[in-house]
Amino acid sequence: WAIGDAAVCDTEPHAQLAQVARQQGIYLAGVLSGKKKEDEKPFKFFNLGSMASLGEMKGIYDGSQVGIKGQEVSVPATKGLFALLMWRFAYWGRQTSIENKLLIPMHWLKSFLFGRDISRF
Repeated sequence: WAIGDAAVCDTEPHAQLAQVARQQGIYLAGVLSGKKKEDEKPFKFFNLGSMASLGEMKGIYDGSQVGIKGQEVSVPATKGLFALLMWRFAYWGRQTSIENKLLIPMHWLKSFLFGRDISRF
């Protein structure tokens, strides 16, 4: 088995993105645990769109192809502070440990108040 960046699908290639790897991992966990048969339901990638933090309290979101290939829905592109907040809440929501869920907002607040730490040690 191979998932994520290591996987190659000749019939329907997917981009090497974290959202692809995560969805493949969830699918493969179901197959390997026996909860889902391999041929019962083939893997289908659900595109959530693309988002990025641009710095200076700005972000961008492109939802021009959200959904399963062939059944995409177009979501309006967003930019600025709202897109940055979308990116931050999506990033924060994917954290699995309570420690990270507490520390990440503290780092964001520290960076907002004092600027980014660019010193090297």
